[in-house]
Amino acid sequence: MDLFKKCSEYTLAKEAIKAGIYPYFIPLSDNEGTEAVLRGKRVIMCGSNNYLGLTTHPKVRQAAKDAIDRYGTSCTGSRFLNGSLELHEKLEGELAEWVGKEAALVFSTGMQANLGTISALVLRGDMAVLDKDDHASIVDGARLSWGKIARFQHNDPASLEHGVGGGHVHAVVLGDGKCD
Repeated sequence: MDLFKKCSEYTLAKEAIKAGIYPYFIPLSDNEGTEAVLRGKRVIMCGSNNYLGLTTHPKVRQAAKDAIDRYGTSCTGSRFLNGSLELHEKLEGELAEWVGKEAALVFSTGMQANLGTISALVLRGDMAVLDKDDHASIVDGARLSWGKIARFQHNDPASLEHGVGGGHVHAVVLGDGKCD
């Protein structure tokens, strides 16, 4: 089928929006940590990544304002080329020292961290052994690596052994650290 025709004939998302059951791209008029305003109604925010509630802390807000005043709203490039600031290196140095490591590298999202590190560590010919419940970013990082991928059922050692073919396998085991 023609790609453009396929896209124009896809109606499931529009139908879900019309039925009021589409769970994505819901516009919030206010979002203050544990609460948000949705369609004029104050609701509890259960889907945030603001785990520590720091986005609304007065010191964090002031630091963000100070950073904008000094650096502007953009680094104007990627970290790889011209987007690294001394501030980035200072943060990475302090984090490395805090955890007792030689160096640290900061990514702006967990997705980028998994894509960047896994695709760099798993080489062609290596095997990434993945729990079937791993986050999509772990799977995508392994796919970008060009290594082999074996998947096993969540928390199932027998499935793990079967999934990698049994026997002795040199493998990189990646998981989200969750155990049931």
